[in-house]
Amino acid sequence: MPDADSDFSVLLWALGAFVAALALHLGQGWTRMAARSTSLRHGWRALLLASAVLGLGLTSALELGMQAQPFAFPVGYRWLAVAVLVPVALVACLPAVWVAAAGAGKAYGNTMLLAAGALLAVAALGLQGGWVWAAGFRPGVLWRVELVAAAAVLLVIGLALAQWMALAPSIQASARRALWRAAAAALGALVLMAGQQVMSIAAGLQVQTVSNFSGEIPGTVLSLVCGVLVPLALVALMLDLWLRRHQRRRHSHGDFNPKPRRKRRHKVRAL
Repeated sequence: MPDADSDFSVLLWALGAFVAALALHLGQGWTRMAARSTSLRHGWRALLLASAVLGLGLTSALELGMQAQPFAFPVGYRWLAVAVLVPVALVACLPAVWVAAAGAGKAYGNTMLLAAGALLAVAALGLQGGWVWAAGFRPGVLWRVELVAAAAVLLVIGLALAQWMALAPSIQASARRALWRAAAAALGALVLMAGQQVMSIAAGLQVQTVSNFSGEIPGTVLSLVCGVLVPLALVALMLDLWLRRHQRRRHSHGDFNPKPRRKRRHKVRAL
């Protein structure tokens, strides 16, 4: 039985990393779309979409990481706490997205990309603390400041590097930019889940004995939503982004409005 629980925990952790990678890849794609707009005022839809998919994906990954912990009791979440966490998560990444898009193509753009990664790390730390609060653990959570600081340093460095790899102009001009983008999403996802593990130890989750809200929203049900429905929605949005990018490229090459050929007029010689 312990082996089955261990396998299930590893599966949930891997699923959380997969959801985080999808969200980071998609969010960075919409950030690039916003940066290509004539101004951020015109790219506000892309900015909001980038923030929403990042927030939804990251908070789903963190919840899956929470459920992957080897608890000896069922974990549940308070309805009111989840109702607050979800909308907060959708806008928590907006400052990071705005800073990244604003710095694209500028002389100080690399610095702004690193700052965007730091802001994304702050949002991830806040969301992780929110899930711990929403579960209502007993006898209670006492945060270890040194481990929280270690998780913060790990997330800031890792997510800043991931943002730079995905959005830096020098890398976007490379012929291998697709590989860089995939590597950035994978790095960000692994760093996020590693930071989640450090935060779990910092909160002392291994010594908790009960979750006060196990009767409200069961963790297994919420994990089903975060591990199945959210990835499906992210994949659908990724296909939509790919189609938009493909249409933009075709439009930039003039495929939509090909110039009509001029008919050659042959002069008929008079007899």
